[in-house]
Amino acid sequence: MMLRVFLENKYTILLCSVLLNVIAAPFFSQSDRPELFFNITFSLIMLTAVLSVARDKKLSQAASFVLMLPCLFFVWQAYFYTLEAHMLMASAVIQAMFLSYISLLIILFIFRSPVVTRDVVSAALVVYLFAAMLFAKLYLILELAYPGSFSIPHETIRDNPGILKYFSMVTLSTLGYGDLSPVNDKSRTLASMEAIFGQIYLAVLIARLVGMQGVSFSKK
Repeated sequence: MMLRVFLENKYTILLCSVLLNVIAAPFFSQSDRPELFFNITFSLIMLTAVLSVARDKKLSQAASFVLMLPCLFFVWQAYFYTLEAHMLMASAVIQAMFLSYISLLIILFIFRSPVVTRDVVSAALVVYLFAAMLFAKLYLILELAYPGSFSIPHETIRDNPGILKYFSMVTLSTLGYGDLSPVNDKSRTLASMEAIFGQIYLAVLIARLVGMQGVSFSKK
């Protein structure tokens, strides 16, 4: 029974997990262990994402688990130990690979769906939020490779990489408060690519969902 409910609402559940991580985690920043809630919710996101895209394709399922396990390892290792720069880089790279792969599988699900459902809409929102998380990892990789790529000190980003997720979200939505900004050609190019991706994704997504809805109405 529970499995059937999950399968029917898997992307809605995944969306709730992502929103819990994005919205609720900052309110635990003043606690004794501020990273604990983030790690738990992020682990939940990864597990839910893998279960959501697994379906009946053994190759997709195996690849998802292979990418998830090192992600979990690095996330929880960072909780118990301070990661060196090369370990932090490895963590960012593997998480970026995981988010990219899962996002690709979810996009395929969206474009293969015959009708618009709540789970399809949830899946589309998940990809949008995953894009923000992915670019945050890419910004971290860039900052580690080229310290001083952003307007705040390298040590601040090194100790609190989560600040780049905030920057990524305001960039993806083209909001851009300006309190954190790219300061060299590499970071500016990456930020521009994210802003362009955010606008193109929304345009293509809306066109796809409207088209799906139109087809479903024509069949009635």
